[in-house]
Amino acid sequence: MTTETTSSALTEPRLDADRADRTWRLWVSDHPIGAALLAGFAATHIATLCGYFFGGIGLPQFVWPIVNGHVVLPKGSPTAQFFVGELFIHGMDGVVFTLLFAVAVFPWLGGLFGHRVSAGTNMAKAIIFSLILATISAGFLTPRVYEAGAGAGFFSFGLGWKVPVAIYVWHLIYGINLGLLYNPLPVRHE
Repeated sequence: MTTETTSSALTEPRLDADRADRTWRLWVSDHPIGAALLAGFAATHIATLCGYFFGGIGLPQFVWPIVNGHVVLPKGSPTAQFFVGELFIHGMDGVVFTLLFAVAVFPWLGGLFGHRVSAGTNMAKAIIFSLILATISAGFLTPRVYEAGAGAGFFSFGLGWKVPVAIYVWHLIYGINLGLLYNPLPVRHE
């Protein structure tokens, strides 16, 4: 390696992790609605992809797009159920719920943390929100909508203990990714 190569490599600007994190968090702070849309899309789709592979860890495979599509198009083809379920129901649910989180739940949960805003409190808020959504899913949607008449019972335990566990794991994956992506800086009062 020559001295010229070494000196040019050392003078090139590097993006360090702290600066990248601060830049992203600043953008989220300045664009809360856009950030919520982006975070909702990404967090929902990351969790959805993980749900396809739950069988690899001994949990039931969760294919939410088809499940939601079946509710809307019960007599539709699996392809139609998937596309309608993904594009119009499941995918939009994640974005809409994330908007609800950013606009209403995030500030409301601030009271639990003394209105402190940090990466840790932001993550805690997202995880709490995801657990609320998981509870609605396991306690109402799965037994009363998705698996109505299948004997799902209380918190879907009638479908086996793995189903409610998978519902909570899926929503935690969503919540963790939401907390990583929707992570604003504290508001400055000038």
